[in-house]
Amino acid sequence: MSDPAQAPVGDAPAAAGGVIVVKIGGGADPGPVLDEVAERAAAGLPTVLVHGGGAAADRLADRLGVRREVIESPDGTHSRRTCPAMITVLTMALLGQVKPQLISGLTARGVRAVGLCGADGALVTASRKTAIRSVREGRTVLIRDDRSGRIEHVDPTLVRLALERGNVPVVSPPAGDAAGNLLNVDADEVAARLAAALDASALVLLTDVAGVLADPGDPSSRIPEVGPHHLTGDVVRGRMRHKVRAGLRASRTVALVTIAAAHRERPIRRALAGDGTWVREGGRHG
Repeated sequence: MSDPAQAPVGDAPAAAGGVIVVKIGGGADPGPVLDEVAERAAAGLPTVLVHGGGAAADRLADRLGVRREVIESPDGTHSRRTCPAMITVLTMALLGQVKPQLISGLTARGVRAVGLCGADGALVTASRKTAIRSVREGRTVLIRDDRSGRIEHVDPTLVRLALERGNVPVVSPPAGDAAGNLLNVDADEVAARLAAALDASALVLLTDVAGVLADPGDPSSRIPEVGPHHLTGDVVRGRMRHKVRAGLRASRTVALVTIAAAHRERPIRRALAGDGTWVREGGRHG
């Protein structure tokens, strides 16, 4: 079998038409992703880069003495507790550290990049989750002071303008609510909702593992394709549940949705060639 990383840029299944939305996790080495985004930009292929930054936020929280907490939902999903102090830390980390590093990396590769967050131009509007269920020591409790948000609307106008001018939009949380408050929203969900709003041809969720793994400790246990039934039981655990849920939402309208590794050479092309896990709400990738 030929190596998908050696194929020409346009040979990736979704590269020939439409925008591709690529999400990179905050814990992944961005170098290979930035290399390929730059390659795509030089070829005139429209690409939107969405990023998280949990690892940077954790480091900053530790330096500032802000306590870090994890919310475990009754279904086993893990998420960050975003108290009022943590939303400030997240905003500082994402917009003051992670995004500038990505933009400067693209600039060094000859790419004109534009940084945006969900609150810019009402790009991502969310509503605050007023009560979140969390399992603590076997008991379910309600958290009422969290600053996490549920995405209500995505307006891709600013992203489209950037693409029309030949720029690469670099998008991240936080989002804004109707009253102008900042809210933490899941970056995978931002990428999924933005891909749908842009009528993207593909959504590529890049992370630090090779896809959805049946055994998180065994890279060879990659599941080639997941659907809604994989969210039952404990087949998909922890943070990966967020990615699968977001991918399933996007797959309703986006033809190709995949979760794959970020650290390999030409990771976008590899992902679109099947070197990851396809996410499909129904049926198989054809």
